Amino acid sequence: MKTLTRNIARTAITLVLVVLAFIAIFRIWSFYTESPWTRDARFSADVVALAPDVSGLVTDVKVHDNQLVNKGQVIFVIDQPRYTKALDEAEANVSYYKALVKEKRTEAARRNKLGVLATSQEDIDQYNNSLQTTLHELAKAEAARDLAKIDLDRTVIRAPSDGWITNLNVYAGEYITTGSTAVALVKKDSFYVQAYMEETKLEGVRPGYRVEITPLGSNHVLKGTVDSVAAGVTNASSTSDTKGMATIDSNLEWVRLAQRVPVRIHLDKQTGNTWPAGTTATVVVTGEKDRNTDEMSPFMKLLHRLREFG
Repeated sequence: MKTLTRNIARTAITLVLVVLAFIAIFRIWSFYTESPWTRDARFSADVVALAPDVSGLVTDVKVHDNQLVNKGQVIFVIDQPRYTKALDEAEANVSYYKALVKEKRTEAARRNKLGVLATSQEDIDQYNNSLQTTLHELAKAEAARDLAKIDLDRTVIRAPSDGWITNLNVYAGEYITTGSTAVALVKKDSFYVQAYMEETKLEGVRPGYRVEITPLGSNHVLKGTVDSVAAGVTNASSTSDTKGMATIDSNLEWVRLAQRVPVRIHLDKQTGNTWPAGTTATVVVTGEKDRNTDEMSPFMKLLHRLREFG
């Protein structure tokens, strides 16, 4: 009798465990397929492409690749002697036209004072017009001088903000042209996450919703908030022919891939370049308020593990 009771108890326990296992698997599978989450997320940041506004030989490079720089710090310098001489020439032109204006003004004032009794009206008009022409030439010379000052100032390329120098591609001794990108600056404290959510899961994504971010290969969980959802994406299956008509690719009815939509996520805390822009992360939209903890629940850890192998 005891043996029968023991067997029944074991069978009941086994059945209960099997049922609980099925329930747990079903809940995990439902979360995996329906809840708003994605493994297709990237750390991003604001990037400034630094390009010179003047052309010339690079005479000095003050930084090295991947260096953290401060706003206003010198990155590299372009042929300052040439632009210094150009400014000296512009200054000389301004001085010349100032002296000429003084002379023309004196002559015109003398003719105007004498009047038509001592000289002709045509002669008076000619001196006045000569003064006005010289004043215009002085204005042009002053504008050229100001531009020369700007060019000289822009021979020194400075960091527009705090950040990291990336892909430094300029060296002393080479010639660089106006507008050619020499280096990229990744702005400090501008990191965010760009998550590419499937369209089938967008109903669970709203600005203000809380998210958990797990960088690839790390157990560290970052917290953030949905900042915005893209208002549109390019239709990859539609193009235009030479006549301007739309060309639509055919889709197989039984194969329908969900479109991914960019979702911008604001990080609660900036982490520097611990996870550089372009690295991958898993994003889970919880839609809940912050639980004031950096640790995930065991259930969420299990889900993340399943996604890593999924």
